[in-house]
Amino acid sequence: MIVVSVAFVFCWFPSAFYFIIVDNTTQTSSDMFAGYYATVFVAYLYICMNPFIYAVKHEGVKGKLVSLMAWLRRVGVAAVADAPGSNTAGGTHPPSHMHRT
Repeated sequence: MIVVSVAFVFCWFPSAFYFIIVDNTTQTSSDMFAGYYATVFVAYLYICMNPFIYAVKHEGVKGKLVSLMAWLRRVGVAAVADAPGSNTAGGTHPPSHMHRT
């Protein structure tokens, strides 16, 4: 939780600080808009990296992901092996009625 909290403060502080400055400034310029986009990007960066932080640091999430990947591997292998036209090498062949001689 420390990593998540530090990442949250690091990514959302620039946005909060920016809005404090904008609220107390009467100046409007394109530089102010550039600052807005930069702080929003950093905040969105936190939103994107948050699941990865949990996937790496939280044991409960790790266990669920491992079991999900194992289940997908079993289901995926079974689906490919049962697919019509599949062979044991993992390739596919056209149905027998489509072979030209």
